[in-house]
Amino acid sequence: MAVPYLACMAFIAAVNHLPPRVLPSIQAVEGGAPGTVHRNADGSEDLGVMQVNTRWLPALAGYFGMNVPTVRARLIAVPCFNIAASGAVLRLYLTEEKGDLMQAIGDYHSHTKLLNQQYRVQVVHSAMLLFGESHPGRRAAPQGPVTRSQE
Repeated sequence: MAVPYLACMAFIAAVNHLPPRVLPSIQAVEGGAPGTVHRNADGSEDLGVMQVNTRWLPALAGYFGMNVPTVRARLIAVPCFNIAASGAVLRLYLTEEKGDLMQAIGDYHSHTKLLNQQYRVQVVHSAMLLFGESHPGRRAAPQGPVTRSQE
C-alpha cells in the first residue's frame, strides 16, 4: 500500500519528535486528500490530507503566524502544510498525555473515551496494514533466532 506524502510525513515527524510511522497510519484512517472538506454533525469541518478539524484554526493561525482564512485555505489545498498542522496537534496531545502515544493518537480524533479507544484500534490496524506491525510507534518484536534452515 503506497503512502502519499511520505517524505513530508517523515520530516514533520522528525521535527515534532514523533515516531515516523504514526502520521501515515493516521492518514490512512482519516482518508483525506488535497481539497477534501468533510462537514461534521457538530458543524465543524475536517480539512485536507489529515482531516484537521476547523476547531484548530485559531490556534494554528497563531502557531503559523497567519490569519484564519489563510490557514484554512492552506489546510485544504497544501498537503505538507496540512501534515505540519497535524504533526503540531499530535505533538501537543503527546505532551499533554505525558508521552502516552496511543492516548495522544486517540485524542487526535476525540476525547470521548469510547471514540478515542475505537480510533486507536483503527490506527493500529492501519499501521499493521502499512508496515506489518502492531503499534504505529514501535517495531515488531523479533520472531526468534534464525536457524540454519531459515537462512
